[in-house]
Amino acid sequence: MNRLTSIAVKSLVAIVIGSGTLASNLQAQVDLSMTTSISFPFTVGTETIPPGTYQFSLSSSPFLLAVLNVKTGHEQVFFVRPEEQQKFQSYGRLIFSGPEGCSTLTQIHFPGTNTFSEVTQPHSIAKADARRCPVGHSIAVAQR
Repeated sequence: MNRLTSIAVKSLVAIVIGSGTLASNLQAQVDLSMTTSISFPFTVGTETIPPGTYQFSLSSSPFLLAVLNVKTGHEQVFFVRPEEQQKFQSYGRLIFSGPEGCSTLTQIHFPGTNTFSEVTQPHSIAKADARRCPVGHSIAVAQR
């Protein structure tokens, strides 16, 4: 009986350790971040951000987008709404709305996943942007 219990306990420990290793490998593969250079000023939420190289990531929460200026180290956090799409994206992509000079970041598509985040804006800000910027086209910036 002791031998049977010992074998069962060892097997259970091996399964737990194996599952933990597998879970950590899966977590490491899902990196919801990307770095890209943007050559024009753009708006996220209520903030206007100058051109530069930025890292976009969902580090602590799927509802918080961190935008890090790679050169200065300045980081800002914005609210986003996580979404899923039908197919996986092999590269990252940022979607901006509005005409040139009024580019507002609206979506972030993360590479290697079917996940993207839509930037949320208070209703009053969205109305003000609509009045300030004439209806324009969308701009997509892809990560290389």
